[in-house]
Amino acid sequence: MNLSSSVPQPPEELANSIKDTTRCNGRLIALRTRAEVDASLTIVDAYTVEIPQKSANRALKALEDAIPAKDTVNLQHLRRFAKPEHLPPQFKNASLCDNIESRSQSSSTQPQEEGNVPNGDLQGDRNAAKDDSPSTLHLLICAASILPYEHALKIILSTSPFNCNSHTPHLRTIPIPLFPPTSEAQAKQWSETYWPTVYKKNNPFGPHPSLVSRAEDEIRPLAGEWMALARRAGIDTWTSSIGEPIGAVIVDPHAIGGPSAIVIAGDARWKGSTSPQRSGGGNIMAHATMRAISLVAKKRLAMLRDPPVPDNTSLFADYPLTPIETAMYSQNNLAAGGYLCLDLEMYTTHEPCIMCSMALLHSRFSKVVFQTRMPHTGGLASEVVPAETGSGSADIPTGGLGYGLFWRPELNWKLLAWQWVDEEPLEMDLDCANVHA
Repeated sequence: MNLSSSVPQPPEELANSIKDTTRCNGRLIALRTRAEVDASLTIVDAYTVEIPQKSANRALKALEDAIPAKDTVNLQHLRRFAKPEHLPPQFKNASLCDNIESRSQSSSTQPQEEGNVPNGDLQGDRNAAKDDSPSTLHLLICAASILPYEHALKIILSTSPFNCNSHTPHLRTIPIPLFPPTSEAQAKQWSETYWPTVYKKNNPFGPHPSLVSRAEDEIRPLAGEWMALARRAGIDTWTSSIGEPIGAVIVDPHAIGGPSAIVIAGDARWKGSTSPQRSGGGNIMAHATMRAISLVAKKRLAMLRDPPVPDNTSLFADYPLTPIETAMYSQNNLAAGGYLCLDLEMYTTHEPCIMCSMALLHSRFSKVVFQTRMPHTGGLASEVVPAETGSGSADIPTGGLGYGLFWRPELNWKLLAWQWVDEEPLEMDLDCANVHA
């Protein structure tokens, strides 16, 4: 492919300045899928009871016999038994549900025949009751939705030691997360808030954690460099008064010689506008993401036939507009035989709008990284939180539309997505509440 006949070649100093662009320093935060967000918000009630440790297995067996398997709710992500010291703070000062010492005194004044007690284990429970500090466990019985409170209480009362006297166990109703955690951090948070939780290094609501981890390790070394180029592309079109300060870079991670930027594009929604008062959204087909995808298409087209002559009236603005765009577009670094943007990566300064997010899916990108969340217009983030101002942070986002388009089971393509949290925030003039990036 030879693009030199239609695109002016950049001066050598410009090409060198691209290489010398100061990389951004920051970290990557993997986006949560919409299903992950929904699962983390699903809290249900469950029953718990504190029992002597020696009676734990008998109580569990009684519950398994009493509750049909078809009626159970899968709570395998929660510990069935928990020691008092492993419980959340609201449980730690709770006393033993059944007063074992009182039961022991009652049993000594009203002896019962051993045959009236299942398994003949009354003496063992009496011995345990004499202990000044009996060893106890908290048992997670079941979800409250499958068993009425009275039925659950009846089952517990039928087991030793509660069947030895009339003392009623303290059956608590507590909130628990219904679905498994999708990260170690979430499991830790739930353990401190609800009930001891187990993270099984799996994610039924999104990409497997190992897949995300490997992909993040691959893109982390150069992510700051690509984000710096995207910033520069946005600044160039902004200072040229043809667009908002939004930039995008498309990278081929499998290029010969290592990951390589294929195209760079800045926003050009105001190109051709003659009014000094900008209103509305401008030319939506000239968003940075759309322009970058169009530039890749033009480069692929040039590999099949003579390079097309730039059309300065094109609605897509699918030709280089700034020196840095020209410098990158003129390089013959796009592998032949590719399909759309299959397996390519997108780096952009702002979360793409819904239209651009769908364009990423239709173009078959493998990964996307953006810096600034767009709570009123972005299509990738999954959180739905009322936003007052600003775009929020990666750790505690303040708002979003909640579409999570990068990973939806009803769509025919999925990709991995991250937010880039830079040590230095963007200083470009952009109203995140109103602009579609």
